[in-house]
Amino acid sequence: MSAQTVHANCLVVGTHGILVRGRSGSGKSELTDLLIEAAGVKGNLGVLVADDRVYLSSLDGQLLARAPETISGLMEVRGRGVVKTLSMAAAKIDLLVDLKPESAIERHPDSALGCEKMDGVPVPVCTCPENRPLESMRLIRWSLRELFPGVPDYI
Repeated sequence: MSAQTVHANCLVVGTHGILVRGRSGSGKSELTDLLIEAAGVKGNLGVLVADDRVYLSSLDGQLLARAPETISGLMEVRGRGVVKTLSMAAAKIDLLVDLKPESAIERHPDSALGCEKMDGVPVPVCTCPENRPLESMRLIRWSLRELFPGVPDYI
């Protein structure tokens, strides 16, 4: 099992592992923090796995994510610095959130979810606008509802 490093964040809300990918300054950490907080407000698990860099590997047809040891339990809060936070060692990824410029996102796409192979594992993709965390959280909630019908909303 070899790991590849990606520029992304990873978190768990409820029972769902989410990988948040985007360019520098696209709002990955802000969205991650908001999702963790939203899960907690609803009385659900919301916890960081990794901020900024994530090791990905596949095992038995599942995509797994973990933090590099040097940044485990740390999150950047822009304007404040790097802070310690509750974290998990690893997570199975259920959804890739791809942050893109709003101009690159279709208003009415043919399919709400895309799919991307990561380390040979197909992963559902939800495309969200950069630096629009509330709008992104709404899109993520609807994506999770589509992927896991009948499962409670964790955010």
